[in-house]
Amino acid sequence: EKGPVDAITGEARNSLSEEKLLRLQLDVNAVEAVVDMATGDVRAGDVIPIRLLASDTITQAKEKILDALYKNCPASRRPQHTDVDLQLTRGKASISLRDHDETNERDEDWIKINTLGHYKLDQMSELHQKNPKIPQPHFSLVPKHENQISNASFDTIGKVISNMSASCSELRESPCVYHLVKPDGGGTRSCQEGERQYENIVAEAFLTRLLATKRIVQPYVDDLFNAVFSISMGKPLPRPVKYLFDFLDHQAMHMGITDPEVLHTWKTNSLPLRFWVNVIVNPDFVFDIHKSAAVHSCLAVISQAYMDACSISDINYSKDTASSKLLYMNEVKGYKTHVQQYYNTIQSQPRMEKMELDEHMTHTSQQFFVTESAIYELAKYSITYSAEVAAALDEDGLTDTVRAFKEVVKGLSP
Repeated sequence: EKGPVDAITGEARNSLSEEKLLRLQLDVNAVEAVVDMATGDVRAGDVIPIRLLASDTITQAKEKILDALYKNCPASRRPQHTDVDLQLTRGKASISLRDHDETNERDEDWIKINTLGHYKLDQMSELHQKNPKIPQPHFSLVPKHENQISNASFDTIGKVISNMSASCSELRESPCVYHLVKPDGGGTRSCQEGERQYENIVAEAFLTRLLATKRIVQPYVDDLFNAVFSISMGKPLPRPVKYLFDFLDHQAMHMGITDPEVLHTWKTNSLPLRFWVNVIVNPDFVFDIHKSAAVHSCLAVISQAYMDACSISDINYSKDTASSKLLYMNEVKGYKTHVQQYYNTIQSQPRMEKMELDEHMTHTSQQFFVTESAIYELAKYSITYSAEVAAALDEDGLTDTVRAFKEVVKGLSP
């Protein structure tokens, strides 16, 4: 997200996804600024440098600043961008910057979201670089309930557009709002100045843009693949995985299935596709992080490469093949061999008995299982679905249990 990202469409200049690639040609200027905030991972009164883009909306700028201030804090514990206002300060004067105000640019019925460039902050940053005596943009995040907006204005911000008749509330409610890419009246993309010259170029022309992003992230993709489909020397294989694959091997032998493709598909569907691909696309299921739409589109392409690598059948690439598949065409060939070696290595290891798995799971439960948390989650589930649980118990003829369950739920309910 170091490049421009359209806040409405989610299209980004740095993307692995052709569908979410920002085709608009922009000369984006950087906004070198400092941020002062009394909370976060910095000490009160500290000032930290930050690099923003002139194309960033005010909300995007706030999110980047919050990421810098709370980089060591879980996403669930961070303030949201809706909790704070972004203020530009100089001395005792300050002004609040907003996505929507009386200065929004209008094009007939369309309203453009305010950006840092709209407030001329890229020019202020450039002036500071040429002459350090000129102050660079100085931001602060102020909780909304404490925000006292001054009436001060700066020459560098420019004159307020006086012929705006729409109020801020009308701007927010207007469906005709855009950031970088303005749709046409039918809700589809329109060709803006930077796009007109590309309107007849086939999608493959943008493949170099996708490849440039791929080169940046590829070392991390390889590291993840090796971590998922490797068995390190001296490091034991996860026992549940070994037991599951042994079970599938036994079932194939018991049913007389000799086709290796069937067994490969069973193992692929039970672990890589059911678990790992889901985690790759949705890391926020496991980690306390924020996942933007632009990042999600890239993760979807990476997960597609993993799925192709786990397929035992050959993929026939052609001019009609989706760019997300073409992007990892060379890597998938090597990944396939790696996956097959992973399955073969597990199969060659001594068979695991159920007792060994039971001992491992018991030890793991004692080490990581928190009884209080489990009871709390069960209580929440029981309150939410009390009617359904009671009906199911009643159908099974457990009248006494239904009565006891209702008493428990009544005691748990606030």
